[in-house]
Amino acid sequence: MSFFKKKGNGQDGYKEKLIACPICSEKILYLNINDHIDKCTVKHNSSSGPKQEKRTLASVLSGTKKPMKPASHSLKTVTTIDLSDEEEEEVQGSSTDSTISKVKSEEPPIKKIKVEPNPEQAMNQEIKYLQKIIHLPLSEKLRPKELREYVGQQHILSQTTGTLYKYIQEGTIPSMVLWGPPGVGKTSLARLLSKSAPNYYMIETSATKANTQELRGIFEKAKKEYQLTKRRTVLFIDEIHRFNKTQQDLLLPHVENGDIVLIGATTENPSFQLNNALVSRCHVFVLEKLSKSESFLVLSRGIALLNRCRRLVLHIDKPLKLSRESLEYLVDVSMGDTRRSLNLLEMIEVWTRGGEKLYDNLSVEEVRDIIKTNSSNGLSTYYDPKGDNHYDTISAFHKAIRGNDENASLYYLARMIRGGEDPLYIARRMIRIATEDIGIRDTTQLPLAIAAHDAVMKIGLPEADLALAECCVSLARAPKSVELYKAWNRVNGLLRENMFSMASSEIPMHIRNAPTKLMEELGYHKGYKYNPDYKDGLCEQQYRPQEVLDSCENKAELKFMTGKPFGTKYDPDLKK
Repeated sequence: MSFFKKKGNGQDGYKEKLIACPICSEKILYLNINDHIDKCTVKHNSSSGPKQEKRTLASVLSGTKKPMKPASHSLKTVTTIDLSDEEEEEVQGSSTDSTISKVKSEEPPIKKIKVEPNPEQAMNQEIKYLQKIIHLPLSEKLRPKELREYVGQQHILSQTTGTLYKYIQEGTIPSMVLWGPPGVGKTSLARLLSKSAPNYYMIETSATKANTQELRGIFEKAKKEYQLTKRRTVLFIDEIHRFNKTQQDLLLPHVENGDIVLIGATTENPSFQLNNALVSRCHVFVLEKLSKSESFLVLSRGIALLNRCRRLVLHIDKPLKLSRESLEYLVDVSMGDTRRSLNLLEMIEVWTRGGEKLYDNLSVEEVRDIIKTNSSNGLSTYYDPKGDNHYDTISAFHKAIRGNDENASLYYLARMIRGGEDPLYIARRMIRIATEDIGIRDTTQLPLAIAAHDAVMKIGLPEADLALAECCVSLARAPKSVELYKAWNRVNGLLRENMFSMASSEIPMHIRNAPTKLMEELGYHKGYKYNPDYKDGLCEQQYRPQEVLDSCENKAELKFMTGKPFGTKYDPDLKK
């Protein structure tokens, strides 16, 4: 604090300025302040006790402050750490003021506080977190935050044999396509991969909403990001098989040049749904359905999280409990789809919140009743009428009939019908089976298959289901013969390659028709023998072009119908 005794101009006014002494607070002229502070300091040191620190002009002007008292904490454990002699000498040597070393030597040891989690504070934080995610589906709540929390796909993530794990170790991410059924963790794996590599960041989109303009914007942003931060962009495209050919071609140069790292997720076969050029630039990793033990692990985590929400957010004291058999039933009915099993588990948890009845340990019967009552498709089979499962199942159905396995044939038929397959498609396939696998061995099967097709057209499902089942079993029990099928393929193969001039040879004149006088004069129909005019219809006559007969040395190659219903191979497994 300072003020002027008398106003003045220039240097004289400044000399008459009064300044308060920092030791005794007495007001002294500016010209005499130095002498006063020296006297006042000596006087102050002589009157102080032996333990009080001596203050000098340098210490006063340097503004050395007394150490602040440590703030009080309501923590359980406080750890005290004293400075070693070397650390104290280093601190003292670095200071230019001698008073700092004195204050340092007389201060109590520095206390370092080790913060331990306060139970009440941790509880409040968990409640806030659960309130924040309470609206999310259970599958989203349980998404793993780190790669070590990820469940499944050990064939590519194993530390010993996993190819993808080797890339993670190197800190690199290749362009890839993750192909697998729903609910096996394709999206979670893509997010964790980008998080595990420090020099990558991910942009996530879906083929159902992304257009070419958005993709071009992502490419430009990726180039600028790499120029500024040297970070590469991981572009994750969910349902990438829904991109058309033009959109897929737009990705090619940027994946080729390394502008982006492409991770595509698909439930369809990349060989059929993606361009060959795009597949050749990406690794294709096949993700498998989770095993029972892996599904149990995910469900147990889900039950634990649901119970925490019940207790801390919903204030329901009764926890959700499911028996081992109930968990197995959920896994079986979900057929490897983790998202579906978690949705069913969440539905069960919601159903058990209220009501007078308390459920200590839900049995399989109770779980089945809950699902049947509250879910129209809870017990439906996993079948996609437009995906790979459609082709795989109809192929298995055809091969089961060909192998005379009527039970397996019925199983695949029921699986397709229950999965929503077009019944007319199944009926058309059975008409094909009647001609391809049975053929001339039992000619009654073709009319039966046509009748089943007509029944479906006239009455539809569910009334026509038994007509399809009847035809299915009859085809499976019928004797098989591929003689006609092989003969037909042989004829078409020779014509396709024009072997023995079969596709280019002229039709013999005597078996040509002669509807006009001119054609008759040219020799059409001349010399033809009408078979019904002869006894038993037998006569010597050549029906094949002479050019073909002259070109083929081995006439046995022109005998397409061999009279043999099957091949000549022998299966060694029949002995077993």
